[in-house]
Amino acid sequence: MKTKKLIMVAIILIAGSFSSELLAQETLKALVQKCENMENVDMSIIRKKNEKREVTRVTISINLNNNPALINEFIAAFEKDREMADREIENRKNGKMNDIYYTFGDVSYSFSQAYDQSATITVIEKRKDD
Repeated sequence: MKTKKLIMVAIILIAGSFSSELLAQETLKALVQKCENMENVDMSIIRKKNEKREVTRVTISINLNNNPALINEFIAAFEKDREMADREIENRKNGKMNDIYYTFGDVSYSFSQAYDQSATITVIEKRKDD
């Protein structure tokens, strides 16, 4: 009886940690997907493959120029998903967020804002070992 309970607790903990990793960056992920179909957003996607032609890493780079509303949406998304990040690095200058870097398991997000109201968001997702 105790063994069954211990096994159930272990399964619940493992499933919970897996699902929390999936939900951790949901706001950022949704915003990146939104940018895929937007005009005035420059996006490039690089897929790295191994010898078996399996995708091992995906790098998405989003460049925003003269779009302060979308830049503010990204800053808000980073703030919303911040608590679930495994690692976070933030740089502020004159009270304004300039650079943000968060890691959620095998996915990392970075945000860098320039003084000319442009910003770059980079998403790196490691899918398999190289």
